Amino acid sequence: MTKIYLVRHAEAEGNLYRIAHGHYNGLITDWRGPKQIRALAQRFEGIRVDAVYSSDLYRTQTTAQAVYVPKHLPLHTSPAFREVHMGAWEGHTWQEVSRLWPEEFYHFNRRIDLWQPEGGENARQVLERYLPALEEVARAHDGETIALFSHGAALRIVLGTLQGLTLREAANVIAAPFWSTIESRPPEERARLT
Repeated sequence: MTKIYLVRHAEAEGNLYRIAHGHYNGLITDWRGPKQIRALAQRFEGIRVDAVYSSDLYRTQTTAQAVYVPKHLPLHTSPAFREVHMGAWEGHTWQEVSRLWPEEFYHFNRRIDLWQPEGGENARQVLERYLPALEEVARAHDGETIALFSHGAALRIVLGTLQGLTLREAANVIAAPFWSTIESRPPEERARLT
């Protein structure tokens, strides 16, 4: 059995300034971000980790330092673990998004199955890039423990799916502030969220 810790990045500029970042390569904030990374390092101190993965965006790579640096592991990055591409929303504040695209904003928050931002990707497209990469990581590290650093909206969609929820139901999943754990099982069994 492979155990994978799915970890959301620490506070980034988009979180602090309430901006839709998506694929924008924003940085971790100056004060709260490093504080959260130190807390995360403490939480992982006694946990054996065999490999560390993250999206290729700065905010996840910086957060991943909490695990791969003290454990002397390489960091493997992949665009498959990026945040949802928010298309025309990127760079706008959430207040602007709610005013300019009220129906899509509602879908993003309550009906992710209907959400399709102009120039961005929908929830199904996120799953099509994310889940195969996650399965590949699990296969490459059979029986090991992995820390994988990713993003809030993408994790909400993935965690909902791994719980057996429909995309409509996945809109109500709250990605844990730090991590959720999945256990990869043999092909005849489903992955399990623990």
